[in-house]
Amino acid sequence: MKNLVEQLQAKEGFSPSECILADFLLENFRLLAGMSTRQLAKETYTNSAAIVRFSQKLGFGGYTEFKVQFLAEMMERIRNPQVTDFSMTDRDTVQSLMDKVTGLEVEALRSTRGMLDAAQFMRALAMLSKAQHIDFYAMDENLNIAQMAASGFLMANKGTTVHPAMTMQYLSAAGMQKGHVSFFISRTGENRMLIDIAHLLRLRSVPRLLITSAPSSTLASLADVTFPVATVDTMEKLGPRIFLLGAKYVTDLLFAVLMTRLDFSDAKKKEQWLNGHFHY
Repeated sequence: MKNLVEQLQAKEGFSPSECILADFLLENFRLLAGMSTRQLAKETYTNSAAIVRFSQKLGFGGYTEFKVQFLAEMMERIRNPQVTDFSMTDRDTVQSLMDKVTGLEVEALRSTRGMLDAAQFMRALAMLSKAQHIDFYAMDENLNIAQMAASGFLMANKGTTVHPAMTMQYLSAAGMQKGHVSFFISRTGENRMLIDIAHLLRLRSVPRLLITSAPSSTLASLADVTFPVATVDTMEKLGPRIFLLGAKYVTDLLFAVLMTRLDFSDAKKKEQWLNGHFHY
């Protein structure tokens, strides 16, 4: 049996005016505690009698009884999100979308955390600690994660390069110098151009790190360290954006590991200099 919030979200058997009322309640529940029936009626283009009838239709003696139960359920949802179906439709309210996106991203991070092994980070740390420079290889939206990671690693005293153009990424790999580490970001792990670059870097004995949602992929077979990341397949569940969330999580963890191995006073000086010269 559906609880009260689920009934309001489903709006089964609701009239057009009741649908408007249900949407307003779900999206503005924080205002209800101090709102009278008359004020609610004004906001939803109904009247006090209609609100009472609506409450009774849902099994309550009146609006006050309805409001107490409704607010209790909404507070419980905030404390303990219970969303299990994260697919998004045109029937979702803003409130249900907030719940779904929050639940989806929290679950994705939790899944990624469960897939990661501390030993992977220790192996990567050994490579990054020796490296003078980190070269990123990625395409499309993954480049945004690469750029954010690169700026963080600069604070950790590592030179970084992110080339948006694939031609430049090829040239970078072909002219790779000693002391470099390569860092790949690929959701599928089957991007043909990135695979070609990884083959080239393996021939040149350049260490290779990879973030992917496909740890059994071709690119993963060419990496020295692979960080698996959770993802989903459909746009109704945010599709590839969930992979980007997990990819950023991994680079944030690597940044944290690197920073804890550095002299914090040096990093603090850089931060103070940036704060003093750049304003965003």
